[in-house]
Amino acid sequence: MYTSSPKKDTMAVLVREAEGSPLFTDERFCRQLCVESPRYGIRVVVIPIPADLAVSSIRRGYVYHQKQWKNIRIPSLDLVMNRCLRPLSRGARQQLEMYLPLGSGLYQRSWSSALPGKWEVHRVLSRSTTLRGLLAPTSRARRPVPWKIWLARWPKGLFFKPASGTHGRNTFRLSRGETPSAWIVEGRTASNENFCITFHQAEDVSSWLESHQAVQKMIVQPYLELSHQGRAFDIRALVQKNGQGRWALTGCMVREGAEGSLTSNLHGGGNAYPAEAYLIERYGKVRTASLLLQIRHYAALIPPLLESRFGRLAELGLDFGADADGQLWLIEVNSKPGRTSFAEAQDEHMHALTYTQPLAYARYLLQQYVLADVSRPMKMPNSSSKAGLKRIPIPGG
Repeated sequence: MYTSSPKKDTMAVLVREAEGSPLFTDERFCRQLCVESPRYGIRVVVIPIPADLAVSSIRRGYVYHQKQWKNIRIPSLDLVMNRCLRPLSRGARQQLEMYLPLGSGLYQRSWSSALPGKWEVHRVLSRSTTLRGLLAPTSRARRPVPWKIWLARWPKGLFFKPASGTHGRNTFRLSRGETPSAWIVEGRTASNENFCITFHQAEDVSSWLESHQAVQKMIVQPYLELSHQGRAFDIRALVQKNGQGRWALTGCMVREGAEGSLTSNLHGGGNAYPAEAYLIERYGKVRTASLLLQIRHYAALIPPLLESRFGRLAELGLDFGADADGQLWLIEVNSKPGRTSFAEAQDEHMHALTYTQPLAYARYLLQQYVLADVSRPMKMPNSSSKAGLKRIPIPGG
């Protein structure tokens, strides 16, 4: 029978409940946190969040002990890391707050706030004159969708993606066919399967877009040629708070999509590569050095800007694209980034930072007593741009 260790600060990691063994997602990251957490005086408890709280409640968690996951009753919690991609329901928040110190709300005890949808993030970043040229023109796809006007403006095609979504699901490109009366829609379904539809009537295009919009809110951008040898790719830059509460660039990896895929997401069958070697093959040494320097520069600017609007953040996945001319584009910012691509890194130190930095920052929060309502815009200690970006030697840097 498993017995708990001596009292330590306890951090919950919230993940989605799933079938299989163990019964939750993000197992590899959770396991790495559990293994490394004793070095930081922290006990990590993984708490799966059921999809339907009317059927099951939040009462049990998991700890990793002797290379096995052990089911335990949820203890008192000091800090909460939310890795669920969908917002927590009111019922889930209420149940979790039962395990927090008296008088503490979930927001006060959160390791990080979460970013809102892509449109809100785009609006904040576009107010910066420094970042404006990094962003592709972006609009909300309101009904009726003026796709004819947009397609005339951007003849290479339109790229639609959910205002809130991950892993390239439900993204698609609308472009002209080989004849004036043909239009092609190609992309990925909700289950991340490829699809392609050809329309011969403009009314059919409009109807299809209308039905798609009825399911979820979308944003639209001009389609950018972000590919190498026919495969879509992007550059994931992971920035994280360290043990001093400062932003640090952990590293950069290239994610390349499967053949025929519009997106580079690994969940769609793509692969990951160290950034420098991949970009040198694409652009040469001089242009690669310039691209990586730009990424490091923007990685220092973006996190404090988003914190000033959305509250305290702990880590961000910044996804950049580069076109055939070597122009850099910011594709997306994710406050709950995956780190699968970094497992493919040839630098073990960089890979280790992806899961030790979160623990170091958790220790910082607990020691500095800076826990506050993370949903409020604020300047936390060392989180402003004046704190700088700690330089870490990385592949591609």
